[in-house]
Amino acid sequence: MFKNWILFVISLLFFFPPSCRAVNFYDGARAAKGLYFLSYSSLYYADKTTDSKGKTAKSGYGYKKLEELLRLCYYSPEAVFTVLAPFGRVSSGFYDNASKGTGDINLGAGYFLPLRKVDILPMLFVKFPTGEYDSGKIVNYGTNQYDIKPTVFIYKALGRFSLDAAAKYFFRAENPSTNISPGDELYLQCLLGWQFSKKIKAGLSANWMRSNEQENDGEKIEGSKREVLSLGADVYFRLPTFSLTLTYLHDISSENLTKGDFFQIKTCYKF
Repeated sequence: MFKNWILFVISLLFFFPPSCRAVNFYDGARAAKGLYFLSYSSLYYADKTTDSKGKTAKSGYGYKKLEELLRLCYYSPEAVFTVLAPFGRVSSGFYDNASKGTGDINLGAGYFLPLRKVDILPMLFVKFPTGEYDSGKIVNYGTNQYDIKPTVFIYKALGRFSLDAAAKYFFRAENPSTNISPGDELYLQCLLGWQFSKKIKAGLSANWMRSNEQENDGEKIEGSKREVLSLGADVYFRLPTFSLTLTYLHDISSENLTKGDFFQIKTCYKF
């Protein structure tokens, strides 16, 4: 039991933000029938962690997550099917510890609601514990547990103005190596955009996440809830053969998490 509590404390210090840090332009929009390939190249860097009151717990933390997320997505007239495979590396300079390799694969499926004035896409994702994980390491790229992630995407265009939004709830299963359940998570994400031309679009985004308390052998652990609010911007370019999206987010506030900056380059190709 004492060992599990030590692992819990470590998990609070090294709980890194998930890959889906924000909603992007057209995530919930209807697309032409066909197969799409997307890549998400990202860097998240944080030099501090916070405690349960949002105050700095550690400085000079040096947490870095480099990730390449590859995605295949098929659109029928109404349905969407997708698979996401991440590859990357996470490290902490403070503890001189790192983990790299394959990440946790996600499978997802969804169906557009029969509405035409607004696109609403409910989806269900399942995350499998396929990522690199070593119970003896402080930092791990994989999570060693399953997630079930119901998600609703919304897209609405009004002239040059657009709204992209997402509501996500992650049911997070127990890690069998530590007997710790990381706590379910609720995400609310929004991106307000403006079309400058047929090929350029930009907007301001916000991402909020709050978790339930973690559990150790089924018992709730007081003070283990996590919360983060991130604000930033997206810039979208429609190029002749693919689209490109640049994303930046800054963690305005956080509790029991890292506090840093997120950069992402997203590309999308249609076969």
